Amino acid sequence: MNIKITGKHVEISPQIKLFIEKSLERLEKFEHHVLLCEMLIELNEKRYKVEIDVEVKKHRFTASDESFDVTTSIDKAVNKMKSQLKKFEEKKHEH
Repeated sequence: MNIKITGKHVEISPQIKLFIEKSLERLEKFEHHVLLCEMLIELNEKRYKVEIDVEVKKHRFTASDESFDVTTSIDKAVNKMKSQLKKFEEKKHEH
């Protein structure tokens, strides 16, 4: 999986980068064809907005979350993405 992490008004520390990579690994078990995963972390007046874009064969999914803690925002956004991919995977197997 190709991962691109961008920080807007915030520095992405090595610890946060590692946390993001570990969190995103959980997505691969739902959809093995993840081509690209882009994450934007933006700091606006002490609130971290995290937006994740995942590209799967012919499909694109987006999830986001916002809070005062960057790891909480990352976790919640990844969980939202996980449930989207899980639904997509289930729909594929119904047909």
